[in-house]
Amino acid sequence: MSLMELPLGERLRILQELLSCTGRMYGWCYDAQGELIGTNCPDTVLDKVFRSTGCMEAVQNHVKEHREPLVLSIPQGLSWSAAFEYEEQVLRRIHVFGPITTVELSPVAISRAIQNDSIPQRWRPKLNKVLERIPVVSTIDFFRYTLMLHYVVTGEKLTNADIVFYEPAVRREGKEPAPKKDRMNTYMRERALMRMVSEGDLNYRSVLQEAASVSRGVHMGKMGSLEQVRISQIVFISLCTRAAIEGGISPEVAYSRGDAYIQDIMDCRTVADAAHIGHTMFDDFIQLVHKNRSNPEYSPQIQSCCDYIELHVEDKLTLGEIASRIGYADYYLSRKFKTETGVSINDYIKNAKVERAKSLLLATNLSIQEICDRLHFGSRSFFAETFKEIAGISPAAFRQANQKL
Repeated sequence: MSLMELPLGERLRILQELLSCTGRMYGWCYDAQGELIGTNCPDTVLDKVFRSTGCMEAVQNHVKEHREPLVLSIPQGLSWSAAFEYEEQVLRRIHVFGPITTVELSPVAISRAIQNDSIPQRWRPKLNKVLERIPVVSTIDFFRYTLMLHYVVTGEKLTNADIVFYEPAVRREGKEPAPKKDRMNTYMRERALMRMVSEGDLNYRSVLQEAASVSRGVHMGKMGSLEQVRISQIVFISLCTRAAIEGGISPEVAYSRGDAYIQDIMDCRTVADAAHIGHTMFDDFIQLVHKNRSNPEYSPQIQSCCDYIELHVEDKLTLGEIASRIGYADYYLSRKFKTETGVSINDYIKNAKVERAKSLLLATNLSIQEICDRLHFGSRSFFAETFKEIAGISPAAFRQANQKL
């Protein structure tokens, strides 16, 4: 007799027994409305945690449109897997395994986990003892267990790519759920920063600051702040290294520079030092790409003029002001600039402003009107017209198209 010929309850029992080699694996069975039907867990406090942290709500939302297995993870370091039993296309039961943790919870980690606002005070003494018995399972193995659970429930064989991973918003007693991380926002800001590296954009500081306000980097609940900053900065350095290569820097130079900064991050002793290294690295790669992209055929005066425009692209630039700084008469600078660059100085400024507008559209939540005002276009209609002339698409369409990527 094959496994799938056995009754579902027997299949689940066999799977739980096999997985118990890694530690006590608790199973939970809920009806379609999320009411608990049965469990092998001696204490239902874990069911209360599952509900209070938003996991059950996430399951209910998931089954409205999906049938794939679901892995849920909460900031306290606990994870569950869920598979869904259907009968004639109608959801009948929800089968959940867990919780597990991917690293061993020390007494300090357990104490920190149960002090979270989403865990009511009255549950904490009991939960403290229960968490001591939670099995430690690697992420890779837990994904395998999730696929096994789905197979046992449905008879369908899937791969890791089919698993849906979800981090529910953390609920706090008497408060609204904490806002969910906006991964698309983070991705857009990241793209904008890497674009600035690959283009050697010297006027990056405001965009870097605004991007940092959206994402604080990699969050690892079981690590200290310095360890988390180190990981985030190493990821950031790796991305900048590749962006610099895309900007024309040789892999030998870019990787050796990146490796040196990663070593500095590993050696640093404070969060402030790590942040300083990250800013220095970003500036260094920007300057390196900018210098590499500078046109050797430009005279020092015209190159200086181009650099000034890029550094002050958010200012109200005029030909007279730039000519005065360079030490040329207006008409002479205008003629010399076009001779060397092939475009008028006004067109160069417009192109620089449109490129900055692209970065602001990607890296900030500023409205189109606010970006227009910030770049001194005078009117929104002129901004839209100029942007479309150069980029081939309106500012709104550019933002919308990149949000869909």
